[in-house]
Amino acid sequence: MCLPDAITGSAIQSVATAVGSILCFNFGLMFGITPAHMTLYESEYDTPLNKATDPAGTAWLTGYLFLSAAIGALVSGWLAFRIGPKSVLLCTGLLQIVGWFCIHFGYDIVHIYASRLFAGTASGAAFVVLPIYINEIAESREKAASLTFTIELWRTLGILAGFILGFYAPYAYVNMVGCAVSFVFSMTFPFVQESPHYFLRKGNVPCLEKSLRWFRGIRDIDDRDNPEYLAELADFKAELQRTGKSGIGPTPMSNGYIIRLTFVSFLLTVCAKLSGVFVELNYAADFLGRTGYSTEVNYVLLAVAQCVGGLLARLIGPRLPRKLLLCVSSLMAAISVIMLALFKQFGQSWMFGSWSEQYLPIILLAVQLAFVSFGLYPLAAVVSSELLPTKLHDVLYSLASAVSWLLLFGMIEAFNAVKSTIAPGLVLYLWVFAAASILVGLISMPLLPETRNRRPSSVQRELGYVDDGGGVAKITSVTNGHIASHI
Repeated sequence: MCLPDAITGSAIQSVATAVGSILCFNFGLMFGITPAHMTLYESEYDTPLNKATDPAGTAWLTGYLFLSAAIGALVSGWLAFRIGPKSVLLCTGLLQIVGWFCIHFGYDIVHIYASRLFAGTASGAAFVVLPIYINEIAESREKAASLTFTIELWRTLGILAGFILGFYAPYAYVNMVGCAVSFVFSMTFPFVQESPHYFLRKGNVPCLEKSLRWFRGIRDIDDRDNPEYLAELADFKAELQRTGKSGIGPTPMSNGYIIRLTFVSFLLTVCAKLSGVFVELNYAADFLGRTGYSTEVNYVLLAVAQCVGGLLARLIGPRLPRKLLLCVSSLMAAISVIMLALFKQFGQSWMFGSWSEQYLPIILLAVQLAFVSFGLYPLAAVVSSELLPTKLHDVLYSLASAVSWLLLFGMIEAFNAVKSTIAPGLVLYLWVFAAASILVGLISMPLLPETRNRRPSSVQRELGYVDDGGGVAKITSVTNGHIASHI
């Protein structure tokens, strides 16, 4: 990638993250256009297909998106470990292009289903592998956390763009925008370097040095004497010498550490998606009914609330203690959903006036989405990448993401049945969302260790990083990619 000579390593890492995050924006775009286009596909007069479909057929659009995301998430962690995170992300970009082509040239609902299958597989893989890639290229733990928070902002901006384009732009233009976004990623990301930690695992020292120089802004041969670069390179070589050619060695940890952090990471990943973000956005018309404004404006306002939360997460999230941010965001999101559920059941007897009946539901839903995007959703990736060693993180995060996407698929497909057969169907979903958020807040407090601005030794004693002699493991720059070294 052609970059200015004076650009710093931190800026290069931010650019690489921004280019990779286009995949997350593209997922949001595909998800955002779905509610608007479902009505279009059902119209006898306006459908772009050769035959209009029924509501039962369009109900599978989001379902296929999440079902295929589970498949992509399940295999992507293993693939990233084997062929490298950059290679996996490049493949997901190609899948997204195929997905948009299926919409642009499709004339049957089956082609639209195929677009969701390709896009879902790509997105499920991207949301797993991109945090892995960020964590392996970042120069420090705090830089990795800051860049990982960026993913949420790109996802929310994509959903907002999808709602705006889906409701207000011509059908053909939307597909052209999606293809253009995918094209930008596929033309720029190949020029980004592979993670140095991947070359460490492969034992490829020349490529490791080249990748490390690129991500640390070492552009001139005279800059290779930079003390920080030489120290980090020495850490990599010492790790490679200790672990052998494979670059992977044993990570001595207590059983308590493994069980505790595995449980918390799995819980965070699953509950973040069960907090209701995608279900509420997909069925906002059902949750809000005739309240708020018009259907189109309601969708856009909810997406804007998400973007506000994502922007706050990017600006101040990395500076806040992880436990505090997680607990506050999850409990505030739960309070908003509980208030909405109670209002839907008993609001008519509260006598707040016509204004509250019209606007309170969308305000509460927007507040909940903002808090989820502010802390709960992005922290699922941040906490897992900060606490787990690389292979355990890759496998566990892939598995947890796959399970959460499958649960989302079930909730999306069962929505209409639950709404029509169970009297308080919508309220039941709201209570599920509240329970998921409360569970995170209550369990993370005693089980989640605080890692922000903590000294390596104190963190490792709390987490259980010990060597065979009972000593504390040593955190170096190499372990930012979660390949632990010990004394």
